[in-house]
Amino acid sequence: MDSTELHFYQPSFSELERRYLLQALEGRYWGGGEWVARLEEALRLFYGREAVVVSSGTAALHIALTLLLGEAGGEVIVPTWTFTATASEIVHAGGVPVLADVDENLHLSPQTVEPLISPRTRGIIVMHYAGAPAPLKDLLDLCKRYNLWLLEDACHAIPSLYEGQLCGKFGTAAALSFHATKPIASGQGGAILFSDPELAKKARQLRQHGIRRNLEAPWDYEVETLGWNYMLSDFQAAVALAQLERLPETHQKRQNIARLYTSALQDLSHIRPYPFERFQSVSWHLYPVFWKGASAEQRDKLLRELRQKGIQLSLHYKPLHRHKAYSPYLRPTQRFPQAEHAYNEIFSLPLWADMTEEQAYKVIEALRIAIPA
Repeated sequence: MDSTELHFYQPSFSELERRYLLQALEGRYWGGGEWVARLEEALRLFYGREAVVVSSGTAALHIALTLLLGEAGGEVIVPTWTFTATASEIVHAGGVPVLADVDENLHLSPQTVEPLISPRTRGIIVMHYAGAPAPLKDLLDLCKRYNLWLLEDACHAIPSLYEGQLCGKFGTAAALSFHATKPIASGQGGAILFSDPELAKKARQLRQHGIRRNLEAPWDYEVETLGWNYMLSDFQAAVALAQLERLPETHQKRQNIARLYTSALQDLSHIRPYPFERFQSVSWHLYPVFWKGASAEQRDKLLRELRQKGIQLSLHYKPLHRHKAYSPYLRPTQRFPQAEHAYNEIFSLPLWADMTEEQAYKVIEALRIAIPA
């Protein structure tokens, strides 16, 4: 890519990341060791929950679902408006995803979930889209009424607040992501937050092939269950720890760019920002907007034209029910009107912590030219 082009996202990088990464390099144990432990402790203090660091947000969902479903399997209700990992890991954990439509905020709601609950339903996955908190209280009440667990896909939501508390502290478990595009970025990586320390203990075993080591003879171990190699390297953990420590700074910077967008977009009558103003606190992982009255074809043409001009927009998301891999899980009469309507109009603007005002205004001006009033 040409250096003058405007990326969709670039991670924020400081001397702290450089210093921690060099320390991890010089530590000469490059697997998951001291820095993974330090990151877990920092997350535990930040969230007030047991944290298990793993190799990706997808790995976090997989392990959490494996523990929550157990050998019995069952159905898990999941929004159609999400990334594939939210639903695919239900299948990989032995369950059956049941896709649900979303509300106008692109979140699950009791109205979209309750009609899908059956005797086979085990739990619900809620995704905090773009970092805007989903209606957790209403969904938790629904879970309590039907004896279901709630898993938070909080991969977008660091450090979003719901009723004054961090998203990730409400469900039985929560998945976090440290992918390169996330507010805490380490290339890859993730974590699981657990309300039950026993589940955290089991998750730590699953992330290392299901092995239990003999502490008195470290060379001796027993494979007690079949797990996976989901360990994060100390390099990635060191970068993620630096990112967590810098989160107040980078979150404020993202918020400043988002406010600039919100103000500037008032002059573009055909563009409606996602309704962030309805929420107390958001992470600003994404800045989605709606092209009012557009078709998916018009939207795709816009994204293609601006990319050719060096401005990378993106799409979050093509709903899961539109993907071939999820066709076996659709019910014959299912419809997804809200997701379908949003899919025609939505696209995401570039947003990252070190983005300049000049770059943000460049995006706005490009939209002004491409979508005249």
